[in-house]
Amino acid sequence: MQHPTPKVKSESDFVAQLEASNLHPLWDRFRTLTPVKPQAKDPPLLWRWKDIERFTERAVREAAIDDVERRALILVNPAFGGETVTTSNLIAAFTVLDPGDRARPHRHTFAAIRFATHAEGAATIVNGRRCEMHEGDLILTPPMCWHGHINESDHRIVWFDAANIPLIRGLDANFFEPGDPKANQFWQVDEGDEKLWTEPGIVGADIQHAPVHSPKYRYAGDATRRLLAALPSGPDGARTVRYTNPTTGEAVMPALDLYMSRLPKAQATRPKRTTCNMICLVVSGEGSSTVGEHTFEWSQHDVFSIPHWTWASHKAIGSNADLFIVTDKSAFERLDLLREELQ
Repeated sequence: MQHPTPKVKSESDFVAQLEASNLHPLWDRFRTLTPVKPQAKDPPLLWRWKDIERFTERAVREAAIDDVERRALILVNPAFGGETVTTSNLIAAFTVLDPGDRARPHRHTFAAIRFATHAEGAATIVNGRRCEMHEGDLILTPPMCWHGHINESDHRIVWFDAANIPLIRGLDANFFEPGDPKANQFWQVDEGDEKLWTEPGIVGADIQHAPVHSPKYRYAGDATRRLLAALPSGPDGARTVRYTNPTTGEAVMPALDLYMSRLPKAQATRPKRTTCNMICLVVSGEGSSTVGEHTFEWSQHDVFSIPHWTWASHKAIGSNADLFIVTDKSAFERLDLLREELQ
């Protein structure tokens, strides 16, 4: 009696032959290729400012500003196996400048921002516009805009940075151009066209601007705080503002989207999850967050990540607390991949 050839062996031989011909059978790896839901590889992580701050003085001593492109301390999640990544698609950092320091001009494809924490007396030059940095100010450096930083104060300054470098690297779409570090005229500018975008709700009737990214580069902290104080609570219980392109009302940049949330004291926000990734800077106050299975307490200038499709809820302790939130939400919107759920 003839025995049938074992199906497992036959199929295994067939798969091996396909792979040797640079082919893969869909039926053999369908579940891997099409998971039933997003699965972030990184757990949420908290970086405490008190732990970061002690490295800032050493960074100044060991990295002379004229010898480096930027003196920044990047927040890294070890879940990415040593890659310079804070959470999927995004990095965050703190930049340190001593009095008189100039971070040389350059430009690049990835989108970046600066948020003033201890930055009084600093300025960022963006495409020929001088953007002063005061408490809570947001400064944009959109893709391929020339920019550099200067500390004209008599004290050390630190600010929070974020960028979508991992996203652009994953797409292998980055270009980088160094500027001339000796070009003194780069720094000899005033606010320039930034003054055209200082009044909310009013634009020049004949001003032309390609709406790829916001024509406004500086968003004042005092304006953000006034609006937060006036807003009603949203569906999750927090008061939230979105930084927008004044010509379109959409995100400030196509692949980087920014928010500020004010958390009411002693009241947890409703848990929320979304397909986009988030990095949260504690601007003021103290509180706690539950992100997935992790719960941690935070205070001013701490930073924590919220990986995609992970439930997150936040609560201020003692008084209101403000969180500045960097996301890749606008990229997901443009790709029609955004999905959000609220418990």
